[in-house]
Amino acid sequence: MNKDLNKVIWLLGPITIFLIPYISRIITDQAYTFMYMESGWVELSTVVFLVFTIIFSILFIKNHNFLDQSWLKVWFILLILGSIYFAGEEASWGQHFFGWSTPDAWSVINDQQETNLHNTSAIFDQIPRTLLSLAAVIGGFLVPLFQKISNKYPAPGTAQYWFWPTYVCIPVAILSLVVSWHEKAYEIFGSEVPSILDIRSGEVKESLLALFMMIYALSVWYRNKNYIKKH
Repeated sequence: MNKDLNKVIWLLGPITIFLIPYISRIITDQAYTFMYMESGWVELSTVVFLVFTIIFSILFIKNHNFLDQSWLKVWFILLILGSIYFAGEEASWGQHFFGWSTPDAWSVINDQQETNLHNTSAIFDQIPRTLLSLAAVIGGFLVPLFQKISNKYPAPGTAQYWFWPTYVCIPVAILSLVVSWHEKAYEIFGSEVPSILDIRSGEVKESLLALFMMIYALSVWYRNKNYIKKH
């Protein structure tokens, strides 16, 4: 396999993002509040990861010689559009940063009276999140794991080589899956989540999914850069 990302990015990065909410719970209530306020650390990190996803996807499209891989170019264009939607919705298209008021007509149909779509219908919220979670589990964990076990990898330079995530996506994919397990377990048994474990896992999960997208795009761009140098 060609050289991939440094462990600081793909291993320590996801672990840090996963642990910070728990650490903020231990420190002070103020630290916890800062984590989840509008334009707080969790939301801001999610948007930043998505912005970098867009940047590295654009750089890959710009520098890659697609030849007969036109569908791959379409895929990364879709990744860019999906990242724009994800980031825009997360920040309510700028409302959380610039603080404009929500029109009355929109407030009626929006659960949280914000200028976004994901609080109006499951079509724009749960469904995209579920699909992205499946992509992380299947593409970011199961496929790289199968490749590792079977020692079968796509040939360098092929469309499959650029399309499928590599082993660098495994940690963040796993963490995005397990981050909400403890809350679901307490819910199943009808118990209240202890305050020390109450990290609003849904929002942390979104941040980890955004980080998964960034690591994927960064890995593709980085490997493509090295591939060009060798060829």
